[in-house]
Amino acid sequence: MSDPSRHHYIPAFYLRQWATNGFLCEMRKIRGKIVVHSKSPDGTGWKKDLYKVEGVAPEFTQHFERVFMHMVDSGAAKAMRSFIGGNIDVPVTDRDAWIRFLLSLLFRNPEAVAEITGQVLTLYRESVQRLRENYDELRPPDFPPTLEEFDTQTDPNAGAVAASNFLQQLMNLEGIANRLARMTWGRLHLWRSRHALLTSDRPQCLPMHFQNTSVAVVLPISPHIAFTAAENPSALQALARGDHTEMVLQINKQVVSQARQYVWALDDSAVRFIRKHISTLPDRQVISDRARQLALQQARGEE
Repeated sequence: MSDPSRHHYIPAFYLRQWATNGFLCEMRKIRGKIVVHSKSPDGTGWKKDLYKVEGVAPEFTQHFERVFMHMVDSGAAKAMRSFIGGNIDVPVTDRDAWIRFLLSLLFRNPEAVAEITGQVLTLYRESVQRLRENYDELRPPDFPPTLEEFDTQTDPNAGAVAASNFLQQLMNLEGIANRLARMTWGRLHLWRSRHALLTSDRPQCLPMHFQNTSVAVVLPISPHIAFTAAENPSALQALARGDHTEMVLQINKQVVSQARQYVWALDDSAVRFIRKHISTLPDRQVISDRARQLALQQARGEE
């Protein structure tokens, strides 16, 4: 049985597409240098206790990894097999699972988890402090009548639980999910390219610009196939006529430039390319400075 403390943020089912005889090439940035290893898909793309929140029972943490993330990944694996096989018109349940997977890739990495957890805990502490200082005025009807009773009945780990629950909610954002569902989905089979597609710990290109064509989502799903989604169907039609080698190079540059630590490939033939481009783009901002400021003001009652 696998180690329950290994929390995969790039799931093994996804990385298996780059494996040969059970192993893929892991190129990892360590102290500014690229270190190359051969790894099994289960042995990379994870961080120990990634979803663990201090003060929360281990069972709660394992539920997040083994139940929620397993549900997301198992449905997405089925959808991805269909895409690789050439079938984009998958059932609604598979389509919904794939959308959740796309959203999860934005929020399940170590940096995003730390940022989101820290922000929710800060807002929770500020809100509770404000409530404590003005309990008689701000007390909701269903709260205990006195501050003393409130203190005795409040779970000291409630903020940590709220942070973990919020992370799950982000992976089901209705507005973004509906937008993705309305897009035209496609697949780029780049078999004429002289190079294979790479993937990384930031594998999604959002958006991707190919000369005069803009595509909302491009995600490598195998060394020669990329999933695509576009607001305008004509954008995908234009891609089908493009130069395969040039498109692979553009996708690889984006995937590697936005990577923080890991790039994966069939082999190490692109290691010079990776050394040149890895982490040259800033990481995506999960919570904008403006949103962070407004939320803190609201928690403090300063709005």
